[in-house]
Parts: sequence; structure tokens; C-alpha cells
Amino acid sequence: MDNRDLDELVRAGRNIQALALIREQLGCSLQEAIDVLNEHHLRLKAEQPHKQPNQRSSADDDGPGRQVGREDQPVDQRRAADL
Repeated sequence: MDNRDLDELVRAGRNIQALALIREQLGCSLQEAIDVLNEHHLRLKAEQPHKQPNQRSSADDDGPGRQVGREDQPVDQRRAADL
């Protein structure tokens, strides 16, 4: 199996495409492909512990969950400060 293609898919967060690639190249069941993908995630994490594949928070895109206001303010004051 070409791990470079799989690495790209995993780093891009494209797990469904990664599973399809694994199943196509290995001819395995979905559960076996999931196991292979999980092992691949662990290997990538071990190689680059400061970078975790497919990890992104909604704070990265100012979506729900982003922090508003200052941390030292009570929550209701933070909300008022953002209005």
C-alpha cells in the first residue's frame, strides 16, 4: 500500500476516502480497514507528537465554541463586551 497517499488523506481529515483507499488496496472488510486506519493514526502521532492528524478545533475558524472576551472576565461580562 502507498502510505504517502494515505498520509495525505489522514492529514487532510479525509477519513472516509482513507478507508476507501485501504479497502481498495488491501481488499479487506470495513472493520479491518478501520483497524488499519487507527494504527496509521497512531503511527503518524508517534512520528510527529506535536502534530496530530485530523485534529482541528472550531476555534480555528471562528465557529461555535470560539472564545470571546478575556479569560479573566466573568462569562456574562465577556458576552456583554462582544455586543
